[in-house]
Amino acid sequence: MIPFVLAVFACCLAGGLGGYALVRPGEALARRGLAPADQTPGGLAMARSFGAMLLLAHAGTAGLLGYYPSVGAAMAMGLSLLWAGAAVGRLVSGALDGHTDAAGVQILILEVLMGLTLALPFWASRQLAGGPTLQV
Repeated sequence: MIPFVLAVFACCLAGGLGGYALVRPGEALARRGLAPADQTPGGLAMARSFGAMLLLAHAGTAGLLGYYPSVGAAMAMGLSLLWAGAAVGRLVSGALDGHTDAAGVQILILEVLMGLTLALPFWASRQLAGGPTLQV
């Protein structure tokens, strides 16, 4: 039960981040030190589409974790892999590019924690119900 509650909380957090990027894309990009989106054709639309993707993917996962836990756990595992991939990309960039900042380290910690938290329902559900078996 606790892994599912933690995952729903993580989905709410990530959905909130997505909603922020959807509503205020220029400010969200500026907070990360990225180029102003209004100077790039389609930049605001791209930032908003990324925010909407975060919002809807995490909202759908949170809803299914409560309504149909086995499907929600599988969706949460998919989101976990996305967050883990972002963390790996940030680590590779830090190793190859050689520059890191304090905000980047904080985001890396967030990505790792989101990846771990969203994986919890999948692994907890594997402990509750037997997985597929191979008849020999």
